Amino acid sequence: MSKKLTLHIQQNTTLERVGAILDFLKNQETNFEQLATTCNLGLAVLQKLVFPFLRNLSIISKKNPPSLTALGQVAAQIQQSNPDLLGDFLHFVIYNLHLEEPDKRFSWTYATVVQQLWLRKEVVLSPPEKKFLVGEVIEKAAVKFELPTSEIAFSDTSVAGALNWLRSLSPSVIEPEGKYEHFSRRYFSPAPILLQAVDTIYKQRQRTYGVKIFLREEIQDAICQMLLLDPSGLDGSIDNAKCTYDYDQGGFFDCGYEGGYGQWVMLTKSPDWLQLL
Repeated sequence: MSKKLTLHIQQNTTLERVGAILDFLKNQETNFEQLATTCNLGLAVLQKLVFPFLRNLSIISKKNPPSLTALGQVAAQIQQSNPDLLGDFLHFVIYNLHLEEPDKRFSWTYATVVQQLWLRKEVVLSPPEKKFLVGEVIEKAAVKFELPTSEIAFSDTSVAGALNWLRSLSPSVIEPEGKYEHFSRRYFSPAPILLQAVDTIYKQRQRTYGVKIFLREEIQDAICQMLLLDPSGLDGSIDNAKCTYDYDQGGFFDCGYEGGYGQWVMLTKSPDWLQLL
């Protein structure tokens, strides 16, 4: 009997717990039992579930005890200087990880959950809707990994793991609504995350920096899905990014319209996260 393909997103890692771990490691503390208490977790859960997840994201090192990696240092800096951005930062890392590391299947799964919710525009996250979402992910995975649906393991628990990160976004996309929660696209994206989404398009499509990317529908949808953004909010988000990182003022982002071709965006280089803060 062949082993099932497991597409699990573990649900013990949350924004609040990541924040506590970042502070702990940044301050070079060593009492991991106290950290587990702060995170409201057992020490075994912290060490055997949460730490491996953060290692998979390259936020903490593979050493024991762990330390912050270069990306972890960026996360700690974001938490210190712009804490509202940390959830978007982690969402973005998880969403795009599989593009460079295809074996990180939890990242593909997360991106697929996000894309399916984005396509729905808005939905009450009731138990039947979550089960429907599970079925959609399994169907997509069957095509992606060329396996029968019976050999793919994905459940409501993994959906809960994905929702942890969607709850962490600011502006939010998940709000309480009576007995359940409600998902809806947002209408604005923070400028740093928008630029990272544009940079992902440059990398995915092997475009040359300094060359305009025209926002054809396919590219616009790819950017909006990464950002959980309604297309009607893209113009305002782009304008805000232009004000923040204006090429004409010595920055590295530009945008505009060109007759016959439509709207375009441009990065002159791949921006470092810390340059965006």
